[in-house]
Amino acid sequence: MGGGPTGLTAGCVLAAQGLSVRILRKHPPFTGHSRASVIWPAALEIMDSIGVADRLRASGSRVTKVGYYSSGESIGRFEIDRLSDTPFRFALGVSQHDTEAALEEAFRAAGGSIDDAEVLDLEQDDQQVTVRLRAGGHTSALSARYLIGADGARSTVRDLLGIAMPDVGPRVSFRIADAVISGLPEDEASYCWTPHGGMAIGPHDRGAYRLAHRLLPDAPDATVESFQSLLDARGPHGRSPRVRRLVSTADFQARFAIADRFAVGLCYLAGDSAHVMAPAGGQGMNSGILDAAALSWRMVEEIRNDPGSALSEYDAERQGVIRKIMATAVEHARDGGLRAAAEIAERDERYRSTWGDAAQHMDRMARLSQLSVDPARARGERVPS
Repeated sequence: MGGGPTGLTAGCVLAAQGLSVRILRKHPPFTGHSRASVIWPAALEIMDSIGVADRLRASGSRVTKVGYYSSGESIGRFEIDRLSDTPFRFALGVSQHDTEAALEEAFRAAGGSIDDAEVLDLEQDDQQVTVRLRAGGHTSALSARYLIGADGARSTVRDLLGIAMPDVGPRVSFRIADAVISGLPEDEASYCWTPHGGMAIGPHDRGAYRLAHRLLPDAPDATVESFQSLLDARGPHGRSPRVRRLVSTADFQARFAIADRFAVGLCYLAGDSAHVMAPAGGQGMNSGILDAAALSWRMVEEIRNDPGSALSEYDAERQGVIRKIMATAVEHARDGGLRAAAEIAERDERYRSTWGDAAQHMDRMARLSQLSVDPARARGERVPS
């Protein structure tokens, strides 16, 4: 269940294999503020296998560089287009709404169905899972061979399975905005850090940029003027970007947390149901898409070829992968939050050194792109053919 990028990706892969797939979503699609705004190369490979990569490229911005700035001065500009082990040597800045719309169209075209319903309870044996639903004021029951809980950070499935999801890092409040801005490069995402706070800047689609900063109690209201002031104070030197219009803004608290288990019986967790992380580095949605692909091919293998083996490895393997991705996200958030002069000096030198060393440069891009952490990709098992 869950109609976001993770659930829709799993649905697309499974439905394309001729399996009967039904997505249950509690909320109507595409509501609220789009939090995720970047698709990295590893996830783009999956989008391509589903058949939606070209559509997303048409609406998104091609990002080939990730720049880091300390008090306005460059400490590293890492080049995604130097990657060689992928056909996608760029990240895509694109609204999550567009991503979900493309995936939903592909899912329905493959024969999948979507129902607006709330899961009230579930039970399972060794043959099937049965959920009790509420839709339109009526309750009903639905049984299936497997259940994927891709229903977000406040997952009902996770709660019904009795799985805890403890924090593994600090909780951080953020303010994000999508804005029309002039004077910024169209192919670079930037992290601009100062002792007084930072700001992330990235192409969001072909008509806007995403801005994000930590939200402090004394922060001014979210206005064009306040975001312009932050850009002036924290942005790269030598540029004069102008915030022309705010498309949308949102405040939220982000966690770093991992569920104790990703599987119980015939029920599996993926995406934000299994792990959540702050937006630093743009790792969250992408890791959910990779979860979906890893779980889906295992389900296909289990059903068609090798009962009892493929799915049993999902929990441990994805736990290991997610902890590596989480370490990258936590490191990114920690580096952006440094305030002491000595710590900032050490960080800046570390980034300059990594930038100038070819092997470290590529390793950092491979980690951010999630190309280096996925065992299934190395085995050629990402998506069944």
